[in-house]
Amino acid sequence: MSAEKEIVNYWYNKRGFFTINNIKTNNNKDCGILALKFGKDGVKEMQHIEVSCSITNRIPETKDIDKSISRVIDDKFGDKDTAEAINSYTKQLLVQKNDIKKIMVLGAFPKSRRSEIIKRFNEKGVEVIEFDSILYDVLEKLDTQYYKNDIIRTLQLTKFLLLSEPNKLTDLLVNESFNSNSRKEFLSSMLDREEIIKEFRQTNSERLGAILKSSSLKPNELAEMLENSILNKKTRTVFLNSLMEHEKARKSVNRTNRIKKKNISLGKFF
Repeated sequence: MSAEKEIVNYWYNKRGFFTINNIKTNNNKDCGILALKFGKDGVKEMQHIEVSCSITNRIPETKDIDKSISRVIDDKFGDKDTAEAINSYTKQLLVQKNDIKKIMVLGAFPKSRRSEIIKRFNEKGVEVIEFDSILYDVLEKLDTQYYKNDIIRTLQLTKFLLLSEPNKLTDLLVNESFNSNSRKEFLSSMLDREEIIKEFRQTNSERLGAILKSSSLKPNELAEMLENSILNKKTRTVFLNSLMEHEKARKSVNRTNRIKKKNISLGKFF
């Protein structure tokens, strides 16, 4: 099996499914994975899983996306030889054809049309599971025991020896493989977590200053943020007094006051 099918197969096994792999048609076409969950009275649930997990989009950004999806479904589930190969197993297990749930595991596809793509598959009787969700679930639940499966062992090594190293993880994120939008989404997602925000207590003033300097905050927005989100009644006075102790801020205020005095009307002067 391919690496992605090994991972999907492992994920189903961990969820209590018995899986049948390498189902072939008469012309040697691969039919994906058949997953069965047994109950007291026999087969409780059966799923026919097809995996399409390329690194680049297999479903193109076209206006007629419905046609592209129909082509994928016909190729994976509607093929006559595939249906006969699957039926040969379902007959033995006394499972009706209509009781088999069709699952499409997708890798990369246009995220901008994610909802539309999933909806189109659902309308045609196929449920979509995103491969990155399966991969995350497998990685998140991996422990430190030894795994004989080479693919799962590789994921385990990646989790505990690579992703546990902050510097290496950072290097991966700034790598050319991740575009600017991906990095923005990553940072936004991190900053939505309360646990991450708490870590900023350890951030020194220089680093925090560099973050603010690189942001697109305008002076009035920064002032509003300080007023409403950071400072309270006690700290506001302390902040202003501390700010006035700095020479640049004091000169700026004095200069502003001088300009105001110069702009006083002659009538008011007399």
